[in-house]
Amino acid sequence: MQFLPMLAVVVGLGFAGPAPVHADSDSRAAPRLSTPADEIPRPADERLRAGMLDLRALLAQGMEGGQPVAEADYVALAAKIEQQVQAISAGRDFHNRAGRHLQWLLGDITDGVQLMRDAPRAPAKRLGLMRVVETLNYYGREYDHPGWEPLKP
Repeated sequence: MQFLPMLAVVVGLGFAGPAPVHADSDSRAAPRLSTPADEIPRPADERLRAGMLDLRALLAQGMEGGQPVAEADYVALAAKIEQQVQAISAGRDFHNRAGRHLQWLLGDITDGVQLMRDAPRAPAKRLGLMRVVETLNYYGREYDHPGWEPLKP
């Protein structure tokens, strides 16, 4: 007999469902960024700024008067970009959080360079160039680089 009243209580609670929780009643603190590498804009030293400006100038010059048309133009520009990325990354410490983010960014540029160099057709090479341009524009949004002007793809 005691089983039936308890069953009624359990079934009744099951139909009631959980109490609604409203977003404004959440008393937890908002998550905070924990390290300088997570802060935006991310810190950039003078060597990084100079290297990225050189890379931006190289791309602006390569895209001057429209996009490179011939496949050989993409390959030549890719070689110059790759040299600049190597110069930027030379002697850098990629073992901390900020270094790993920069390594990811430079790796994304290198992926675009590989596409510019190795793609079989010019439209795919252009996609590689656009990847490099978009990554440079991302750098300008994410890193502390006063006066950075984004490139127009």
